[in-house]
Amino acid sequence: MDFVTLCQALGMAISAGLVIGVAFPAVMPSWGAIAGAAPLGIVAGVMILTGNGEPVWPAFITGPVGAGLAAVVSNDVATGAARRAGAGTTEVGGGAPVGVAAIIVVAALVVAAISIVAPPVAIAVFVALAWIWIARRRQAERKHEGLRILR
Repeated sequence: MDFVTLCQALGMAISAGLVIGVAFPAVMPSWGAIAGAAPLGIVAGVMILTGNGEPVWPAFITGPVGAGLAAVVSNDVATGAARRAGAGTTEVGGGAPVGVAAIIVVAALVVAAISIVAPPVAIAVFVALAWIWIARRRQAERKHEGLRILR
C-alpha cells in the first residue's frame, strides 16, 4: 500500500464531501450528510487507488471517513451561514447562501488539486476539518450552558 496514493484518495474523498455537504439543504441532519457523502467518497477513493494499481479496500475506510467528516463540517458551516443570512425569516429548508457555497466549492477544488500535487496535505486538511467540527460542537454546547443552569 502506497502512502502517497492513500493520501490522494483521502483528499479526493474530502473534496467530494465538501461539495456534497454544501449541496444539502440546511435542515439535513448530520447522519444524512454522511449517508449522502460516503458513497461518493468511496467512488473517489476507488478511482484513485485503481488508477495507481493499488488494492481498493482502503477506499472503503478513507472514503466514508473523509467524505463524511467534510460533509458534516461543510453542511454545518453552510447551515450557520444560512441561519445568519435569513435571521428573522421563517423559511424552512433553504440552502446555503450562494457566496458561502461558492467558497466551499472552491475550497474543495483546491483540496483536490493539492492532494494530487502534494498528497500528505490531505492529512492536514482532515485534521483541520476535525478541529473545526470539535470547535463548533463545543461552541454549541456552551451556547446553551446558561439555560441548563437555570433549570
